[in-house]
Amino acid sequence: LTSRESEVLLWISRGKANREIGEILAISPRTVNKHLEQIFVKLGVENRASAAARAVRALAR
Repeated sequence: LTSRESEVLLWISRGKANREIGEILAISPRTVNKHLEQIFVKLGVENRASAAARAVRALAR
């Protein structure tokens, strides 16, 4: 993942909505969504819950 994708994934794992993540990272919610699309492809998941679960497991190691 790129550094920005990692940041988005971190906030997803903390339960933030796209709008909130956009405000935190100073990007549009649409840009957040595009990052999420790439995260899903790279992690081989289909939704934000699965992506967040992968992030939490990785951080727990």
